[in-house]
Amino acid sequence: MNATINFANRQSATGEKVHLLDKMLFYAWLLVPAYQYSDFHVENSRVGFWGIAAILLFRMSMRDLLHRRFILASRGLVLPFVLVFGWKLVELARAPAQFSTALLFFFDFLVTYACCLLIAPRIFSIKSWLIEFRRVILFALVASMFLHPFLSARTDMAGWDKGSSWAFAHPNIAAMYPLVIYLITLIIFGTGVKRRVQWFDALCVMFSLVTLTMTGSRTTLGIAFIATLLVLCNVFSFRYLSNAGNRKMKALRVTLKLASVIVIGTGVYIVLDSMGSQGVDAAFSGRWSFAAEVLLSARDLVLGVGLLPPGSNLLADNSTRGAGIDGLYVNLIYGEGYVGLAIFVIAMVAFQRMTRRDRRFSAYFGVALASGLLFGVTESHFWLLASPLTALVAVMAGTLGTQAGSMKVVRVGAVSTRQPTLRFIGA
Repeated sequence: MNATINFANRQSATGEKVHLLDKMLFYAWLLVPAYQYSDFHVENSRVGFWGIAAILLFRMSMRDLLHRRFILASRGLVLPFVLVFGWKLVELARAPAQFSTALLFFFDFLVTYACCLLIAPRIFSIKSWLIEFRRVILFALVASMFLHPFLSARTDMAGWDKGSSWAFAHPNIAAMYPLVIYLITLIIFGTGVKRRVQWFDALCVMFSLVTLTMTGSRTTLGIAFIATLLVLCNVFSFRYLSNAGNRKMKALRVTLKLASVIVIGTGVYIVLDSMGSQGVDAAFSGRWSFAAEVLLSARDLVLGVGLLPPGSNLLADNSTRGAGIDGLYVNLIYGEGYVGLAIFVIAMVAFQRMTRRDRRFSAYFGVALASGLLFGVTESHFWLLASPLTALVAVMAGTLGTQAGSMKVVRVGAVSTRQPTLRFIGA
């Protein structure tokens, strides 16, 4: 049995053999955004981000040519993301300013999801992804702490001094890393990837919660609390309402989920209503009033003003205010309009549908997706940028869907029975 497990660990979501060099390159690609979000102040880091992705794509393509077939992973997400990229291309043509910067952002977005949806399922299974991605994020966070004393602090971003950020540029950016470690640990045990809690897992939970508190990021602390509640609901559902063949049990499970959403939504509404509009705006560091001001200045909210880098707007630049537009949804509505927001919703529904074959994994994927969507209320790193939250959600959806059969293999010419003699490094 151990031999079977070891063999399974060497297979990706597409059933291909996993190559160590591919994994190492993907880990390096994952760490480039952490490098971009840091205080290293080194220009042209995008070269590494695009370059590593190009190497991975080249290796996959050459391997496919050798075997005379091409593998399309995450097939169920092709049409939604063609829609996403098509609309972004339209908005790029309408970019009102900083066209060259907007073009770079467009390619960043393209590279991010090409790697997460097309390349990652050919390197990882869902189990190997969760376990190994947690190690990569933990390494990035610990490295940031050790490097922090040797780097000059960044002072060009509002709120940078509200909590610990270590070598990252802002506490909210730093908080993404312990939040992802915490979420992955919950998902690992909720889905049964690991059957027993080991000392390293307990250490990850404690370390993530302590460092998350040190950042002082109210958004991520709130998300961690809500994610814990959702996980507890999943535990209760799978423990006591696991009879999938009973319609009454299914109805009770749906009712429990709706009740959880209603309770959380009602609690948030009561808190916000008791604080008043000015109190809420102050609690969110003036984000809401500035967001309203920016949206009211837009000439067209249906189509948007055109593609802009995340946080950018035509009302006030970063040097004037100290920060750009905060929040994923404000960025989407302002730049891509209500059409772009609707396409985003379609993509999120497609993510969730990709995981529906496995009910347990689908439920815990919903926790990760909900965390990313909540993070988007005040921050723009999920979806728009190659953040740890983006990678967690996108690769989980891609690997789960691909393992469930959402993939396409296209044969090219006659299939040779002879083994290819040409070998690639790491293959």
